[in-house]
Amino acid sequence: MTAQSPPQLTTEAARKLQSLLRTAIGPGLTERELDAVGTRFGFTFAADHRVFLSAGLPHGSPEWHDACSPGPGRRPRGDLTGGRRGCRQGR
Repeated sequence: MTAQSPPQLTTEAARKLQSLLRTAIGPGLTERELDAVGTRFGFTFAADHRVFLSAGLPHGSPEWHDACSPGPGRRPRGDLTGGRRGCRQGR
């Protein structure tokens, strides 16, 4: 008996999952941005995670990390988006 691989996550399925979240969804990351984050922190996103993050970025909720406004008790980590999302200075 051979185990079957789970189906790959599609952009449409990722957006459907994101619609279930109780937070706003912003534009997703580009392939270049995903690669830059992985390089900076020394890991590679799994294929389904890349699809999820390219479909849209959850934001506006304390449960989701915001590199521009890290929140109480969190260290700022810099702009993970390469400035594309418009992190403002002094925020």
